[in-house]
Amino acid sequence: MRHRNLGLLFAFIVLLAIGTLVQNFRFDQSLARTRASAETVDHRIGTAEVTLSDLRAAQTAYLATGQGPDFWMQRAGELSGQIDTAIGDLRQGADDDARTHYAEASAALQALMKIDGRARADIQNDQRFMASDLILTDSTAPAQQLTAALDAARAAEASAADAQIVRTSRIRLAMNALAFLVLIAVTSSATRRKPAQTAASARAETAEMIRNLPPAVKTGTTPVARPVPAPIASLPDAAELCVDLARVIDSRDVPTLLERAARVLEAKGVIIWMADKDQGTLQPTLTHGYSDKVLTRLGVLDIDADNVTSLSYRSMRPQTMAAMSIGSAGAIAVPLITAAGCTGVLAVETRDSKPANEMVAVARIIAAQFATLIAPGELAGAAAPAAAQG
Repeated sequence: MRHRNLGLLFAFIVLLAIGTLVQNFRFDQSLARTRASAETVDHRIGTAEVTLSDLRAAQTAYLATGQGPDFWMQRAGELSGQIDTAIGDLRQGADDDARTHYAEASAALQALMKIDGRARADIQNDQRFMASDLILTDSTAPAQQLTAALDAARAAEASAADAQIVRTSRIRLAMNALAFLVLIAVTSSATRRKPAQTAASARAETAEMIRNLPPAVKTGTTPVARPVPAPIASLPDAAELCVDLARVIDSRDVPTLLERAARVLEAKGVIIWMADKDQGTLQPTLTHGYSDKVLTRLGVLDIDADNVTSLSYRSMRPQTMAAMSIGSAGAIAVPLITAAGCTGVLAVETRDSKPANEMVAVARIIAAQFATLIAPGELAGAAAPAAAQG
């Protein structure tokens, strides 16, 4: 009889273990789908913002003299259609909060294209001065509203994805804890010898089990352990670096300052990419933290390529990328903005898997100093020493 009970107990434990493993696998798949969906939405919103920049450039081209505006009008119509389609697709799978922001973005796009229609009519009537007021002045507000609505939708989508991941993780943890409780209870019941000993043993084992559970499933007032926040850059060190950047006289001092920037940002490596607009590429002009072999493998980047560095250059906005796997690094890309436009990108490989907002802000401050200090042709002599230091 005792052997039979032990056999049944073993069979139950095996079935419980298999069921728990299968359910954990399903939870892993659900979490992976949620993260992949969030990354896809973020990428599509970023693409829509870049398309908006291209649309504004096409509208400005209406005003150019010496060429017919028909091509640019057709191009603007195609780009607005792409934005409208992207907003509609994103809106279908969004929650109520994000759907509200997509509706605002759609309304702003309609207002922008309504002004665009008036500008086209003025250009057809050879009233370019009135058209320029519409394109350069009146359409600025709806374009800014469209960008703000897309940014708000991105934040809402990210918040919804994070909430879904937290809910799924808690359900998974509770399920595993329940399976563990059932296993303890069944094992205790099957191996008991005396009723009094069984009750005492069950209470002792349950108490021990509760003490050993992770804080997220404990009862009572025991505080839940919080994750240690990721370190952020030292503001005093960043301030000293900016002061020294402002005092640079000789371009040979720049590589040393780039090394200091890497320390301030706690970066594995830093690259300043300068734009070659004639070739349509970004070239790694000044680097720190990378060997010559790695730099040779990097080569140049196409401005239109699908990566955070090229996207940062095209959108003239900071871009971040979280680590793709455990132990890998995240990335920050910040455009170098001057009065003449965007001249390049400061790319940072962070030690944290997900760059903090504060770190992005410090990177923007440092990039602004480098942008005023460095012209595309001034780094030729400094590039070689910088690579040697890495």
